[in-house]
Amino acid sequence: MMMELSAYRDIFIEELNDQLERMDQSLLALEQSPSPELIQTIFRAAHTIKGSSSTMGFKEMSDLTHEVEYILEWVREKKPEITSMLIDTLFRALDAMKLLRTEYISGSKYTNCSSVVSEIKALLGKPAEPERNTLPALNAAETLQAEAAVGAGEQLIAVSITLKEDCLMKAARHFILLQRLEAVCGTVISVFLFPAVTPGTDEDERYGQFTVVAATTKELQAIQDQLGDDSDIQRLHIAPYKIKLSKEAERMMDVPEASAQQANPKAEERGKGTHPTVRVNVERLDHLMNLVGELLIEQTSLADLSAAGQRSDPARVLPDISSVSDHMGSIIKELQEGVMKTRMLPIDQLFSRFPRLVRDLAQKLDKDIELLIQGGETELDRMIIEELSDPLIHLIRNSADHGIESPGVRVSGGKPAKGRITLTSFHEENHVVIRLEDDGQGIDAGRIKASALGKGIITEEQAGYLTAQEAVHLIFEPGFSTASEVSEVSGRGVGMDIVRSQIGRLNGIIDIETEPGRGTVFTIRLPLTLAIIKGLLVKVSGRVLILPMYNVAEIVRIAPEEIQVVQGEQAIINHGRIVPLSWLRDKLHYPRADRGTKTIPLVIVRSVDKIAAFAVDEIIGNQEVVIKSLGAYLGTLNHLSGATILGNGRVALILDAAYLVSH
Repeated sequence: MMMELSAYRDIFIEELNDQLERMDQSLLALEQSPSPELIQTIFRAAHTIKGSSSTMGFKEMSDLTHEVEYILEWVREKKPEITSMLIDTLFRALDAMKLLRTEYISGSKYTNCSSVVSEIKALLGKPAEPERNTLPALNAAETLQAEAAVGAGEQLIAVSITLKEDCLMKAARHFILLQRLEAVCGTVISVFLFPAVTPGTDEDERYGQFTVVAATTKELQAIQDQLGDDSDIQRLHIAPYKIKLSKEAERMMDVPEASAQQANPKAEERGKGTHPTVRVNVERLDHLMNLVGELLIEQTSLADLSAAGQRSDPARVLPDISSVSDHMGSIIKELQEGVMKTRMLPIDQLFSRFPRLVRDLAQKLDKDIELLIQGGETELDRMIIEELSDPLIHLIRNSADHGIESPGVRVSGGKPAKGRITLTSFHEENHVVIRLEDDGQGIDAGRIKASALGKGIITEEQAGYLTAQEAVHLIFEPGFSTASEVSEVSGRGVGMDIVRSQIGRLNGIIDIETEPGRGTVFTIRLPLTLAIIKGLLVKVSGRVLILPMYNVAEIVRIAPEEIQVVQGEQAIINHGRIVPLSWLRDKLHYPRADRGTKTIPLVIVRSVDKIAAFAVDEIIGNQEVVIKSLGAYLGTLNHLSGATILGNGRVALILDAAYLVSH
């Protein structure tokens, strides 16, 4: 029966991502500490990818992973030294697999991976496989059994035995050896007899030469030692066996193969976007179901009280209604928290991509760098994790290139030759804090200021009143770079600007602490989620507006005479720092309204590394609000991040703090 395999596309892609990630992490671990277990893990992942890709008609991936599987089989059998050349070849093969994955998802033309295959064959010395190719093929049932054994971590072997000419009762000896083989190896999959029976041939002679295909977890040498002492065996040869289909098996596989080809997506079919998914712990779903059950019980209670109020004096049931309402409120609060947790993922899903990045950077820069990851279990909203990848990549590249010194410089400065980058995450109140720390040379504020002057990013006058901390934050300005030449890693002046803009879009804040000669720490603070926020309600020209609380640094009241003018712009002095001041009504082009008070309420807003004060008419208070999209039909409204519905049914606009502060 024809199978509609395209229905399984999203599941296939999700599994493919998991297995590629497993291969990446295991290869990194193999480079640091070789072990048979790691090789087996990589082999299993490659085997899984090959099987699922073949089923989905993804021949390009299946063919490449077949070669990767072959080299891993060679490593398992021959146990060569795990050299940097071997690891680099496997990493290049893995990169090619990732590229094919991306092309499969986007519907692009597949890249020719023949150069990677050539590398693998060159590494193996282009070994000939005459004996494997002459071995008999498996039928369909035997092939399925063999595939299952390989998937379970066993290796396939072909045991070829030739009995001595003077061996009596060859058939009986054949069956005895089969039993012994099964006891030694584990599973006998197929038995082939040579030669075939011809007229005039003694029946017993059929069993003089035979080959057994078996699945085992034992070493080939151990099997050779246990079988080689049999006095009736003239020749014993044991070698790995590569699955080969018989013509019968190929005929039986024709229907699934045709199905796979029909399901092999064309460019437009493959290019369909995947539906994002989140894996949720079953316990969390059970908890949500229990809460929904409690809510239904309270709903029934409320309906009964309503009916009782209609039959008698409503005032008598008001206390009971109030009690039920309070209980429903607590259930809804818990339900809200439970639903939010289903969107949460451990940040290790992001952090686990970076050891490979640091390894490749260290090789390109000819430096010795290690990455230490802590707090990978910290949970964060899936949307934020996806958007956080690029900023962290740029910060890591910056630390590796500009922060960590070369081994010679480090040793001469009394440091270990190996530099360290530490990536840490943890919860702090309603935020997630991510710290990226390196033990490099730190940031020289004077050099930063001089470079910014030379590039026209700041003026001489601005440079005069910049503090060291403010000068350090100039690295986030567009076009800023201290690199003397453009390299593959840095020097274009775009990386840190991207960091600031993307952290700002996530309503985050970034700080820099640095000490020349000791290192630098980047600290990023992010909200747990972007779906529900705690907002500060303010009134401006009779309208209620909302500012996200995680962007609110402080709320103050000042007298009009406290407003100062700095370089032609209004500002206030807050804790000894000059803070630009804007009237929110003017920013939003609202008409002026009579405040009726002598003091001016100010909301000091912070976004990424910038801060500004906004004058409002009234501070109402704070509450949790659900962010709703404004929809594309309103056009581009940069100063708004969404809207919400208040308790009185009115709509309140949510301001984009990052845009207001930067403009």
